[in-house]
Amino acid sequence: MYLREELPEVGDFVIATVDNISAHTVELNLDEYKELKAALHTKEMHRKQVRTLRVFFKIGRKIVGKVVRSNSSGIELSIRKVGAGQEKTKEQEWKNEKIADEIISFTAKQAKVDYDKVFEKIGKPLLKKYGLIYPFFSETVSDIPLLNELKLDKKLKETLLSIIKNRIKIPTANLKFKVLIDSRAPNGLEEIKKVIESAEEFAEKEGGALTIKYISAPEYRFEFKHSDRKNASKIVEDLFNYLSKQLNKVTGKLEFTEIK
Repeated sequence: MYLREELPEVGDFVIATVDNISAHTVELNLDEYKELKAALHTKEMHRKQVRTLRVFFKIGRKIVGKVVRSNSSGIELSIRKVGAGQEKTKEQEWKNEKIADEIISFTAKQAKVDYDKVFEKIGKPLLKKYGLIYPFFSETVSDIPLLNELKLDKKLKETLLSIIKNRIKIPTANLKFKVLIDSRAPNGLEEIKKVIESAEEFAEKEGGALTIKYISAPEYRFEFKHSDRKNASKIVEDLFNYLSKQLNKVTGKLEFTEIK
């Protein structure tokens, strides 16, 4: 796992491992930093943790701490100022950065280049600009041109992209609907076919994939998949509004119900 060489800033959340315990202080190693230690005083612990100090803070235990002091004379942490959500977020960030580091390591191995040299080209620029590596790798899964930012040679870039795609799987939205489509136009069937074709085109234009299955007149099953889980529902809403307008032109109507 790569190690940061700078000092953490006040307010940062860090992963730390218990190294030593005294009457009023726990000494910890900062897992993300090169040869840095921190102190956690009892005043920055919860009462229960103070009462069971040597039980709770066993040697080797990892904790999430918040930096309350950071300078050349020392680093101090607080555990009572870390909320449950903040702890969970930091732990996930730590796991993700481990994956990012493994991706760089595998890239170096596959490209037959020294790890440090590859990290210098990939890891350091990303840490300097974004503070983290994994989020950038995650974005490149759906936005490949982002890799051009690193200015890598063709072979190294292709190797990196291949490993990123193999290690990072972006969860996709998968929405299913029971859809009733009807048209009273003389050529109603043909109009419905046109609407279905336009639905597939609409979904593709929005970067999704729409599968339409005919059940029995007037029922269809729509299954929409999209990599953007946050906006997938909005895209489907726009899709059905678009289809409704198309059907209104040919005295038709559309009703839909999401299948949970």
